[in-house]
Amino acid sequence: MKHVKLTATIALLLFVGATVGVLIAQEASQTAVESPGTQLSSGSSGGAMDATTLAEASTQSAPAEMSEADTQEPRELTASDSGDIESEPLSTATVTPEARPDCVVDAIYFHNTLRCHTCRTIEATARAVLEAEFSEGFATGQLRWSAINMEEQRRFVGEFDLVQPTLILVRSVRSEQADWVALDETWSLIGSELRFKTYIENETRAFLAGCP
Repeated sequence: MKHVKLTATIALLLFVGATVGVLIAQEASQTAVESPGTQLSSGSSGGAMDATTLAEASTQSAPAEMSEADTQEPRELTASDSGDIESEPLSTATVTPEARPDCVVDAIYFHNTLRCHTCRTIEATARAVLEAEFSEGFATGQLRWSAINMEEQRRFVGEFDLVQPTLILVRSVRSEQADWVALDETWSLIGSELRFKTYIENETRAFLAGCP
């Protein structure tokens, strides 16, 4: 009898232990299933926020970059359909057609669409020299400045024998072109600021002296 009771007690304990083990396993399984779902939801929310922030940053930065590019890009003049060169006086004075001299010299810098640093330096330095040394000529309208893209205005390539970006001086008398000269040495002299400025000044002064 004692052996029977002992066996029954052991069987009952094993049954209880097994039941408790099954319940614990089920609870652990349910917790494991719920936990990844919660983490996934949190992760998705965070990802959406990052995407929105990134989109806003891109929207805000694009106009700023465009604005900076626009301010860096120099203002460029082109030739009109009639063939007359549109000038951009360095002086702020306005010259009326009635007051314009009979003899006018146009300083025109012809350049390509794609421009290197040296090309831009030549244009900027030449213009600065003219502005400093011939301010009176710009004020009276006897000297005018233009910058023209020769790839967009191909007719000037043949007219002035252009093979590279070049500063051209054109003399016109009573609105008729009388003479022109190419300042080809600008490329070889740009490395020496003093020689470059002297060359531009002397050539322009001599060409202006040719006005009747």
